[in-house]
Amino acid sequence: MVCPLRKVYLELTDACNLDCRICFRHQWVNEPMDMTQCLGENVVKQLKSISSLETIVLGGMGEPLVSPLFPQMVKSLAGKEILLTTNGTLIKEKLTKDMVAAIDLIVISIDGMENRMMQDRGVVFNELISSVDYLNQLKLENKLGNPRLDIQFVASRENVHEIFPLMDLLAEKQIRNLVISHFLPQHPDQADDILYQRYENKPLKELFHKIRNHSFKRGLRVQFPEAELKTERRCAFVSGNATYITSRGEVAPCYRFSHQGSEVVFGRFKTLKQFSFGNLADKPLMEIWSSEAYLRFRNRIYNNHYPSCPDCDLVEGCSLIQDVDFDCNGEEPNCSDCLWARKFVICT
Repeated sequence: MVCPLRKVYLELTDACNLDCRICFRHQWVNEPMDMTQCLGENVVKQLKSISSLETIVLGGMGEPLVSPLFPQMVKSLAGKEILLTTNGTLIKEKLTKDMVAAIDLIVISIDGMENRMMQDRGVVFNELISSVDYLNQLKLENKLGNPRLDIQFVASRENVHEIFPLMDLLAEKQIRNLVISHFLPQHPDQADDILYQRYENKPLKELFHKIRNHSFKRGLRVQFPEAELKTERRCAFVSGNATYITSRGEVAPCYRFSHQGSEVVFGRFKTLKQFSFGNLADKPLMEIWSSEAYLRFRNRIYNNHYPSCPDCDLVEGCSLIQDVDFDCNGEEPNCSDCLWARKFVICT
């Protein structure tokens, strides 16, 4: 039985106007690319025809507001729930009153206060916060509850202490949701910057408890990642009947397999590569979604019929942990080291 497709992550571009220090894009070989007009029209036509499709996330590994297609995509996809993930720096330049009214949720990435945002992202903090003010003003003018505004914070040892003053500011700006995700290193020299651990992690649990208490005082709802390795695994893409379309039309199962790159998982360096079940230039989306290979993959992940590298006794001597080509059962791609499924890394 083919599960209905409920959610699509649509990458309008894999280019970005920023050069953030911790971005996955530093590992890419290919030049950035915008989705073409022809592909964009094809995607819209297909997405509008899928009755089960509820939510479209305009985001991905690039900054969607950079894409020339963004305005027409918001207009063309009206009727679906539209989510926008953005670094927030182009909001005042690119978002109009009508566009804002058509978007249900905007998630803005903020990883610290003034000095941290300038050091890590090259972003002037006050200008970014003024974009939040701009959105709040448009919401008042539109007399609508939309869009809801969430903030996503990627936490590491270097910036986690800045969550407290940020929460104070967000409460003043009428932001009610803060999503904390862990930093996922791409280089071995970043391995010690993580806050999560394989085993019991009392210091981080205590810090999360302080953050939670502070959020109650400020009227904020905070979504927390895990502090330590748990047995439970859950892929948000598979469980949510979601897929990912890259700017080149590749249909990937998730963020992790959307592009090449690297990651460091509990001190172990791993090479990532794109894994696609098909390209929209060759096959329709629903044909790719319903293919035997994609069905087999989703069933395997949903039922947890795949190995678990972080708690395997043989992991230190295993060569399969060096990449994601296939796991020790011979299945591809290799999801056995996925920190998204362990709820260390959270995607909207």
